[in-house]
Amino acid sequence: MKPLGNENLSDKPGERVIDKPELPAQGITNENDITCETFEGSLQLKRSQSGKFEVWCDEPARIGGTDKYPSPMTYLAMSIGF
Repeated sequence: MKPLGNENLSDKPGERVIDKPELPAQGITNENDITCETFEGSLQLKRSQSGKFEVWCDEPARIGGTDKYPSPMTYLAMSIGF
């Protein structure tokens, strides 16, 4: 049997398969498609997109960025809190 994917999971708000008493024996997968791009001549500016969401990042001026957006490491640190 194949693992359960995103298409098999509930769309009901608050309903999570991990809250069920027994997880499926075949397991669960989680698919996330993202695109990332850099911009020539824009120092350290980067943009990533996943579905309808978009995230921009930059680096501090001391390492060649403009500090206009959070750094990739800042996003990583914030993700741990989520």
